[in-house]
Amino acid sequence: MPNTQPSKSPAISLDELTALNAEIAALVRAGVPLEKGLAELSDDMPGRLGRLAADVARRCERGEPLGDVLADPALSLPPVYRAVVVAGIRAGRLPAALETLSTSVRNMAETRRTVITATIYPVVVFALAWTFLAFFTAKLAPNLLEPVERMDVAGRGMLAWLVECGRWAIWWGPVVPIAAVVVCGVYWLSARRATSIEPRLAGRLFGWLPWMGRAMRWSRTATYVEILAMLIENQVPLDESVVLAAEAAGGERLHAAATRLAETLQQGALPGDQSPGEAVRQSLRQAEFPPLLCWLMAAGQRKGALLPALRSAARTYRHRAHRQAELARVFLPVVLTGLVGGSIVLLYALILFAPYASILEGLASPP
Repeated sequence: MPNTQPSKSPAISLDELTALNAEIAALVRAGVPLEKGLAELSDDMPGRLGRLAADVARRCERGEPLGDVLADPALSLPPVYRAVVVAGIRAGRLPAALETLSTSVRNMAETRRTVITATIYPVVVFALAWTFLAFFTAKLAPNLLEPVERMDVAGRGMLAWLVECGRWAIWWGPVVPIAAVVVCGVYWLSARRATSIEPRLAGRLFGWLPWMGRAMRWSRTATYVEILAMLIENQVPLDESVVLAAEAAGGERLHAAATRLAETLQQGALPGDQSPGEAVRQSLRQAEFPPLLCWLMAAGQRKGALLPALRSAARTYRHRAHRQAELARVFLPVVLTGLVGGSIVLLYALILFAPYASILEGLASPP
């Protein structure tokens, strides 16, 4: 019996997700039915993006909810995207939710461009230095070894070892730079996918780089606060709001903490005299969110000013994320180039200049 289930399409890129998200937000904001608008726009969208828009339009026309359509694994959309759409539909403000996601996607795309720009020059420097090392061991070192052995000076052991390595330079010489380029290419392609907005994958791709980890954490915190404020503003219950906002922001730790908090709020039995705001604060602490947000949540709940506190916190965290991203854009190329260049200088000092200095010392010494 033939398989009638749709096959999973290749993962879309960040640029494609940005374009699709912008079209859906524009259609919803204009009040145009998605099935009609996306069907017409799919003819103008190139390749895979047009097919994806047509598929979403066709299924929405059959009456499937937008959130269920976007959650289909066959579409290869990030789970965070579906969570943001569901949160926006639940709050009745889908365009605002999609705009929040657009900000996160743009930040991730800018992060990717920053990393690519920062790694191109160090990779080129490494490839050139490695090529010269292979040339030295294969061509120059053998010509130096014989006179050095006749002079019987220190350093001939290292030079002999370099000559031995040079016999295999035809293999390790081109292999290492090619491998470095391939690894960087795979890295760049992985960062290009829309799934890179998922917190776990984003942490693996960029979190280990200076300033990048903080920029992503502040951005994720801002997304959580913005979605939570939007839900609370539209009278969505707090227990449902914290879970929807956690799903939209992504992150297993945050989602687990929000789920525990929601269960506690649904039971109506908070520990001791703990208020809902303090329960939210404790949940955020468990998710390792900054103390300022925890304090604002508790204070705003007690004073009835939770919504303004959340909006103020969201602006603060977006500014911090932007600040860290700017630091990375300016200093990350310098740091990576310094690390690669410094390592190359140290390597050359150990295997090239040390024997050369020994030769000069032997020549200068009296017989």
